[in-house]
Amino acid sequence: MSTYRDIIKGATGCSGAQAAEVEDVMRNVIFYSTLDWQTKEELEESARLAVEILLQERALPRESQYPD
Repeated sequence: MSTYRDIIKGATGCSGAQAAEVEDVMRNVIFYSTLDWQTKEELEESARLAVEILLQERALPRESQYPD
């Protein structure tokens, strides 16, 4: 598991499998780049944004563990 996924899970409360989807959105939709130049705070914020994008696309089920 990548360190990014640990940050994603901590910021969003999602599972490991969902963190992989969130990481993909972060790389390919939000930043259009690698994640290695982002600060931890930017990664956390973009992870939460990626979850919202996935929820809007209904790619992830809304779970009570996701912060509102």
